[in-house]
Amino acid sequence: MASFEQHLNGAVIASGVIIVPLHSAGLLSVEGSFIMLFLGMIGGVLPDLDSDSSKPLQVVFKVISIFAPLLVLLTFKQSFPLVVMIAIWVLASLLLHLILFRSFIALTTHRGIIHSIPMGVLFAQLTTAFFLYNLHYELAFATLAGFFILYGYLVHLLLDEIVSLNALGLRVKHSIGSAFKLFDFKNWRGSIVLYLLIAFFAYKIPFYREIFVEILNVIKSIKIY
Repeated sequence: MASFEQHLNGAVIASGVIIVPLHSAGLLSVEGSFIMLFLGMIGGVLPDLDSDSSKPLQVVFKVISIFAPLLVLLTFKQSFPLVVMIAIWVLASLLLHLILFRSFIALTTHRGIIHSIPMGVLFAQLTTAFFLYNLHYELAFATLAGFFILYGYLVHLLLDEIVSLNALGLRVKHSIGSAFKLFDFKNWRGSIVLYLLIAFFAYKIPFYREIFVEILNVIKSIKIY
């Protein structure tokens, strides 16, 4: 598989290739361009959440374990003295990190269901919903946000498959086909649930279909030389 730095660099380059013409065509502002670049980067490292030693996994659980207890405590800020709140926060953060981190590692396998195309689609749907309902962006922008998450996700999976080919060594690694997949037969129950979730969110979450036509038109208008 490709390294963390290779995935990050690949996601940045691949996202920039699309962002620049979209910005030139007036479909993205400067602020929007940076947001999409950031989302492409996030999508480019998300598939490695199922790796026990991955940097994205460690960062995600550290952030969750620190901020989740703090948000809960802030709702009860008048119920406890400051010292007690800090003590509860620290203890809850440590316990949450240990429980979530170890449980996630125990329940997931590397290049399993998370390392698949449908999981990228689900992350894209959730991102669109977050930008639309929580951040209150317009539907076109929210759809584009989900697109860049999926785009970065697919770049990650594709890089892993390219590394599996080991073209320079003229041999194929055993890991080929384990990254760019539509269904995890080792976890078929999880894959079925994943597709059911995708269908549910496709019904519940709207998306701006025309944005994909606009992207294709922009790409077609690019002059290679």
